[in-house]
Amino acid sequence: MIIDRYMIREVVQPFAAILVALLVIFITFSLSRLLVDADAGLLQPGEVARLTLLKSIISLDVLLPLSLYLAVMTGLGRLYADSEVYAMRAGGISETRLLRPLMRLTMVLAVAVTLLSVWVRPWAYAQSFEIKAAAEASAETGRIRAARFYTFEGNNRTVFIEDIGENGSDLSGIFIRTRKGADLQVITASSGVFSYFAKPGLHRLQLNDAKVFKKVQNGSDFSAHFGTFTMWLQAQKPKPPGYKVKSATTIELILSSEAPDRAEFQWRMSTPISALLLALAAIPLSRSRPRQGRYAKMLLAVGIYAIYFNLLDVSRSWVEQGSLSFIWWVPGALALLVAGLYLPSRRRKVRKHRAAN
Repeated sequence: MIIDRYMIREVVQPFAAILVALLVIFITFSLSRLLVDADAGLLQPGEVARLTLLKSIISLDVLLPLSLYLAVMTGLGRLYADSEVYAMRAGGISETRLLRPLMRLTMVLAVAVTLLSVWVRPWAYAQSFEIKAAAEASAETGRIRAARFYTFEGNNRTVFIEDIGENGSDLSGIFIRTRKGADLQVITASSGVFSYFAKPGLHRLQLNDAKVFKKVQNGSDFSAHFGTFTMWLQAQKPKPPGYKVKSATTIELILSSEAPDRAEFQWRMSTPISALLLALAAIPLSRSRPRQGRYAKMLLAVGIYAIYFNLLDVSRSWVEQGSLSFIWWVPGALALLVAGLYLPSRRRKVRKHRAAN
């Protein structure tokens, strides 16, 4: 039991540190992208925080296997570099016995990754799609910033407001261009007042010193100058996100015959398999000779991981496009590589056994 706790501690400590570091990098990257929309007024701070949290949850089914992979390399690499493994084996503790707690830890992590991929990941995607839909619905009226051009309704309406008062209702320097087919309407005003929900389901925009120009394809052009001009704007409601492959339940993916659904299902099922295979690959890669250094094979390990996940991602794209039926050849190739990494150790054991007899 002491050996088991010691081995688990040597892996869990770097695992936690690596996972936190990867999450910080991922969160920083996500924030940098979301803050661009927040600066444009398309997202509120609370929505940025929730979306960042959801994206972090989504990333765990990839970051957890990677963290364990690097943790096994780091933890076992130190034990081999400091000759602790050889000392334990000299004391009668076999390498298989030493690695048994790591295999239990790997199985627990694989189960956690399965739960994340099958249930948590689609739930997080569904929540993020709903947040984005709500943000798009309110962006047309409630999130416009001063001195910026905004396009709405499928790029049919362009709005520019030179200045917005602190109360969010007093406007100045207003420009609104609306296109319907070949017809074009341009409205400008020196100032105006925007009233949220002046009527149920409607916002009111009252313009002062307004100029209206309308160009009609089948008719006469129109222009007018109004002391006051009132526009009623339909309050937008969040549109249902509809069916999204990434947020679809795993049952829906199983029952579907569409290529994108099959690709998503196979990806979800591949993550726990990847966790197991990467942990198994890390064990022989962590072995080093005395005085070789604990990070002697780290570059090789990172290269194997990068190639594996790039191939897995490319294979998923091929399945989505219908060019391929499955992605399982990539985990199969990694399994063959893992078997090849264990062969030299197996041969040494056979030679020692024969020499002893």
